[in-house]
Amino acid sequence: LNRNTEGASGEKNAASERMAGTFGTKITMLYASSILKGENARSEYIGVSFASSNKFLDTETKMIHAARGTSSTMSSKSISRSGGNTTTRTSVTVLPEAVNSRSSVICEALMMDGRSRSDTIPAMDIRNDEADIGHEAKIGRISEESIFYLVSRGLSEEDAKALIVRGFVEPVTKERPRENAVEMVSLLQ
Repeated sequence: LNRNTEGASGEKNAASERMAGTFGTKITMLYASSILKGENARSEYIGVSFASSNKFLDTETKMIHAARGTSSTMSSKSISRSGGNTTTRTSVTVLPEAVNSRSSVICEALMMDGRSRSDTIPAMDIRNDEADIGHEAKIGRISEESIFYLVSRGLSEEDAKALIVRGFVEPVTKERPRENAVEMVSLLQ
C-alpha cells in the first residue's frame, strides 16, 4: 500500500505546478489539493497513472477557488492493462467570492484489454455565476484497427501497442524535464 497526500495554498498571484507519475504498488492512493485563496492565484496538476496485473491506482485532485480571478488546470491520463484498475477523481469548488475564476479539467483513460478497468469521477461545486469551468473525460480501448494498421506497416503487435501508449502519454511527457520523461516512457514500456 502506498498513500500520498499533498497540499498547496496560493496567496495573491501565487503559482503551483505539480506533475505526478503513479506506476504503483499493489494499491496506490494519491491525493493532491490546492486552495487558491489569493487573488489571481493559479494551480496546475498533470498526472499519469499506469496499473497492471491486478493493481489498483486511486488518484484525486481537488482545486478550491476562494478568491477573485483564480485559475486551475487538471490534466490526468491513466492506462490500465492485465486486470489493472485506475480511478481518477477530480473536484473543483468555486466559492461565491471567487468571481472571474477559471478551471479546466481533462481526464483521459486507456484500457489495454477487456480485463482492465478505468473510472473518471468528476465533482463540480460552482457557487457563483461568474466562473468559467470546463470538464472533459474520455475512456476507451486501443482500437483493433489502429493495431492492424501499424502491424501492416511492419511493427509487431507489442511494438504497435507500445507506440500507441507512447502517443497517448506524449502530451504529458513533453511537459516534464527530459530525464523524467525518458524514465516515464521506460517504465511504461
